[in-house]
Amino acid sequence: MSAHCDQIHQPSAASSTPRLLGEVIRLLRPFWRTIFLATAAGGLGGLAMAWALSIINGALVSATSAGALVGLAGLCALSLGGQLIAGIGNSLLGQRIVARLRQDVSARILRAPLSQIEQMKSPRLLAVLNGDVEKIAELGNHFAGYTTALAIVLGCLVYLFLLSVPMVCFALLLVLVGGALNNAAMSHWLARFDKARDLEDQLQKQYRAIIEGAKELRLNRARRLNVEKNGICDLTNRIAALNGRAFAIFWAVDTISIALIFVFVGAVLALRPYLGIENEAITGFIIVMLFAKGPIEELASALPVFSQAQIAFRRISALTATLAEGEAHVDGPRASLRFRHALALAGLRHGFSDTEQEDAFSLDIAHLEIRRGEVTFIVGGNGSGKTTLIKILLGLYQPRSGAVLLDGQLVSRAELDGYRQLFSGVFADYHLFEDLLACPGGEARVNAWLQRLDLAKVLDFQQGRFSTTDLSTGQRKRLAFIHAVLEDRPILMFDEWAADQDPDFRKLFYRQLLPELRNAGKTVIAVSHDDRYFDAADCVIHMSRGCIVGIERHPGYSAGATVSAGEQHIA
Repeated sequence: MSAHCDQIHQPSAASSTPRLLGEVIRLLRPFWRTIFLATAAGGLGGLAMAWALSIINGALVSATSAGALVGLAGLCALSLGGQLIAGIGNSLLGQRIVARLRQDVSARILRAPLSQIEQMKSPRLLAVLNGDVEKIAELGNHFAGYTTALAIVLGCLVYLFLLSVPMVCFALLLVLVGGALNNAAMSHWLARFDKARDLEDQLQKQYRAIIEGAKELRLNRARRLNVEKNGICDLTNRIAALNGRAFAIFWAVDTISIALIFVFVGAVLALRPYLGIENEAITGFIIVMLFAKGPIEELASALPVFSQAQIAFRRISALTATLAEGEAHVDGPRASLRFRHALALAGLRHGFSDTEQEDAFSLDIAHLEIRRGEVTFIVGGNGSGKTTLIKILLGLYQPRSGAVLLDGQLVSRAELDGYRQLFSGVFADYHLFEDLLACPGGEARVNAWLQRLDLAKVLDFQQGRFSTTDLSTGQRKRLAFIHAVLEDRPILMFDEWAADQDPDFRKLFYRQLLPELRNAGKTVIAVSHDDRYFDAADCVIHMSRGCIVGIERHPGYSAGATVSAGEQHIA
């Protein structure tokens, strides 16, 4: 595949901003009542605290009445209640947003064409599902504190305005200077956060390597050290350095911003004799600024969180926009289509390269027919196009040109999902599920299969689940076979199923299981290299370099007749 295939398209900032805003609005729209309640509660709590400050300041310069104390107690209770409601509301909101994000991205992945998922690569998808969603969760979990802090700062500014216009001008000047410093620094830490996030995708690949390649790494010390030092250590150090520099810039600016508060307080104290401002206003300014230091620090600490959440949202938006392009291709009727006579490919051409290079792989099938109730083998060397052909036959790939026909009728894009429900099978890179969905015959049938394929001693089946999938390679493949057969689909596909089996099970597959499937009315498509068993097929399709170079048919083949009545396990 070309190098660009595994990259998520990153649109320009100008084009991505409206879509990003639209994604945020779409995500938050179902929760607007909770957002409004939590934000209002946090804001009310912050304003109540600022009002309480005004009462405290007044009490410092004059006698305090009982009514003032009652009012102060009420405002404190209102502030605490508002913070409590905002905290609970935003915590619940954050978790619901994260849940919806995970559901939305997962649903788009499940509906997207297989070719898109294969091109994007699982480390990138996992980084979005885990890392990016968690960044947004972090923002949601702390949003209540940010709302309350902002309300307190705004309330303090309102109080200073009522107290003294010169004092609020001092405070606004402080806010403007601090804001300018943070804005100037933000581009620097955003760039570093963005680079660190890019490296997270590469780190996911290394994590997969140390888990999935555990055996190979223990057999090769040089590779193990390379993965450890040049892979994981290098990437984690680079990520730590980038994030560390970003946070260092933030904390430097934050420290300067807080220092400005003390500078302004000192300046007011030094200039008090020349300002002509009442002592209550001076005292109020000092109390407010020192009290507001905490909320201002909290708002400043939100900037890196907002920055990382912005990057995460942008990447999630880019991913979902890319996956959305394929949604119409897979939506269709829920019910399976009927298979009566034959599957066929006509004038089919499919390739993976966007270039016109002469050596680029392409599948070129003028005509191919898979008849109902037959066992068809697809054979050929590595790279001959067998797996690509299988994926097109099963509706997992859409050919660039040509048609897939079911009983002579074109399978449209809207029917693809229903068409796929005709098939079950075991791929070379299969995934083995622990649960078994609808199974005609129930546990008795499952246990009979476990006994027959010599799996009853290593696992059992209860309440719709197998007790384990932690088995040897051959055992896992046999369990995958049971999955496929018990789904009771009309067409079964096996991609080199017997390659991992010992001679006895290999012989069982070709001489007993395939004939039984045929006799039960199933259609079987199998990729095979076992030329000594080619006679077990009704049709053998030979492939080379993406083309069919020969078709052998065995007229009147009756291997199923050799299976005794007592061995008819498949029905």
